[in-house]
Amino acid sequence: MRPVMLFKLFRFEANRPSTPMEIMTGRLLAFCAHPVIAWRVLSPSGRLVVCGGYAAAAYVTILTLLLLARPAAF
Repeated sequence: MRPVMLFKLFRFEANRPSTPMEIMTGRLLAFCAHPVIAWRVLSPSGRLVVCGGYAAAAYVTILTLLLLARPAAF
């Protein structure tokens, strides 16, 4: 199968316009997947949100791992 045919096979046409929530979710996932590109495109307040999001995710991850490693004896 040729690459062009494969591209056409997995291409889906939208039957309705995207909602603002779908657009925001897609952009957020793109920013998480490609932070270097997002850093160049975002405004300073957007960069602050990205840094805050990574910091919050790191905090929750470490806290969860610590609680799983040493659960409190209640």
